[in-house]
Amino acid sequence: MTMRNFLLVLILLISTKVSAQTDKGTIMAGGQLAFTTNKNASSFRLNPNFGYFVGDNLAVGGNVRFDFSKAGTVSANEFGIGPFMRYYFGKAETKPFLVVSADYLTNTVKTDVTKISNSGFGFLTGLGFAAFLNRNVAVEGIAGYNYAKYTNADGNGGFSLSLGFQLYFNKDVVRDLKRTVTGD
Repeated sequence: MTMRNFLLVLILLISTKVSAQTDKGTIMAGGQLAFTTNKNASSFRLNPNFGYFVGDNLAVGGNVRFDFSKAGTVSANEFGIGPFMRYYFGKAETKPFLVVSADYLTNTVKTDVTKISNSGFGFLTGLGFAAFLNRNVAVEGIAGYNYAKYTNADGNGGFSLSLGFQLYFNKDVVRDLKRTVTGD
C-alpha cells in the first residue's frame, strides 16, 4: 500500500461517525505494547486490559502487566495484576477520561551470581484521551502519576506517559457476536 493510499484510508477511518462507545453495557479490550533495544540493553512491555461499562461513561475492569528488560548480564521480569476504573467525558470522537488503577506487583532480578525476587503494589492516577478511529477502535494516551513500592525497598513514583489502543463493543455488537457464535 502506498503512503498516499494509507493516508486516505486513515482519514476515512478517522472521519467515520462515532456513537455509543461508552454507553452502559459496552465491553472494552486493549492495552499497550512497547519494545526498546539498543547496543547493550533491551526491554519489552505488554499491558493488556479488559473492562465493562457499568454505567454510561463509567468503566471498571482489570489490567495485567508484563515487563522484561535486560542490560548486559542483568535481567529483570515484572508481573502485575489489578483493577482499574475510568470515567469518560463528552460525546465527541475524542473523549477525555480520568483513570485510576492499582496493581499487585512481583519482580525478579537476575545476574550471573544472584537472583532476587520481591513483591509490592503500584497505582496510577491520571488523565487520558480516546481518539476513536471508527465506532469500535480508539487510539489512547494516558498521562499521570505512577507509583510503585516493593517489600524492603523505598517506593518511587513519577510522571508516566503511555499510548495504546482499545476495542469497544457495545451491547448490540456483543449480542450479534453471541448469536453468531452460539447460533441462537
